[in-house]
Amino acid sequence: MDDEQLLCKWLPPLVQLSEFDGNWDNYDNFLYEIFKKDFIESRPIFKFKEVRIRKYPMVANKEQAYFHVTSVDSSKTSNDLNDRIPDLRRCERIAWIRKIIENYNCRENCNGCNKIKYWPEPYKKYKRWHFLFENFRFLVVLEERENYNLLISAFYIEHEHTLQKKIKQYEKYKTEDA
Repeated sequence: MDDEQLLCKWLPPLVQLSEFDGNWDNYDNFLYEIFKKDFIESRPIFKFKEVRIRKYPMVANKEQAYFHVTSVDSSKTSNDLNDRIPDLRRCERIAWIRKIIENYNCRENCNGCNKIKYWPEPYKKYKRWHFLFENFRFLVVLEERENYNLLISAFYIEHEHTLQKKIKQYEKYKTEDA
């Protein structure tokens, strides 16, 4: 189903670069204000714990987590793990991250919505919660810590095989959890 046909009562519209006449600096500053409002000035709650962000290393007075949810790794061309390239699909959806965390258990009956699929996966000594909004091909990942949850990533899933892999991981969890 096309994004235009699917209505979600709580999902904000995309924030597109074209709304800023292609001015990257103005766009980036606007996106950062959304990020600050959603994760610094206040914090969402998941499983009775705050969702926090990775702050360091700060770049241009912006937290590491901000760069992670608005850009992709360019390590294929650089040895610096902090060398990242802006990803417009991540940028456009920055306002979705908190909304998905807050509405993962939504019971609204929106037109054509398959609901958010969420499941835990082990990662090192932690549990990572995956929130897949299949209709919009968007994934948010939180890592459960003892006293808080850490925002790990949030991104648009471009490739169909990656989306199908995530759906299979969810189905496996549902089968094992039954």
